[in-house]
Amino acid sequence: MDSIMELDELKTAWRTLDRRLEQQNVLQHALLKDGRMMRARHGLRPLVWGQAIQMLIGAVGALWFAPFWVAHRHEPSLLVAGLVMHAYCIGLIVVGAVMQVRIAHIDYASPVVAIQRELLRLRQTYIVGGMVLGLPWWFLYVPLLMVLSSVGDGSNLLDTAPAFVFGGVGIGALGLLMTWVLHRWAQQPAHARIGRWLDDTAAGASIRRAQAAVDDLARFELE
Repeated sequence: MDSIMELDELKTAWRTLDRRLEQQNVLQHALLKDGRMMRARHGLRPLVWGQAIQMLIGAVGALWFAPFWVAHRHEPSLLVAGLVMHAYCIGLIVVGAVMQVRIAHIDYASPVVAIQRELLRLRQTYIVGGMVLGLPWWFLYVPLLMVLSSVGDGSNLLDTAPAFVFGGVGIGALGLLMTWVLHRWAQQPAHARIGRWLDDTAAGASIRRAQAAVDDLARFELE
């Protein structure tokens, strides 16, 4: 009888110990998740501010370029230059707004897998947005200088320096082609390491920090 009672007491003690260990693991996981989510949220703050500044620059630029192309609507080359710059400024606002929505859509209380998925979408959106806003600068400096030249002394670069305008367009086309060739080269399996480095660089430090914090939590859950 004593042996049976000792066995029952031992089983009860083990169950109590198991419950306490489980509670401790749950508490430890909750504390770790809170810490990692705070790191992820804080890691994205520079991106939030950066996109806000980008949208502000776009709004100021749109308000500045709009009167220019309206005033030069009877001069085709300057009209096109002003419209291109105005459209680019609108693009700054749109891309910035999309990024802000993506960031705000992240629910840090959701499962880790869901957070990783949202961060991946944010990363992809940021890379695509960077391409949309970055690649045009192979050409964009030409209409920008046309606008600034017209505002400065009333001249039209297409009339005063046509070689510069057409040469700039040609250089832009060549630069865009070289960028595409580099991208295709980096996507090859033999250059996977360089491709990953380019991808990480394009993703930005803020997103990388947020992903690293969430990935740490995911590894802890798998252990």
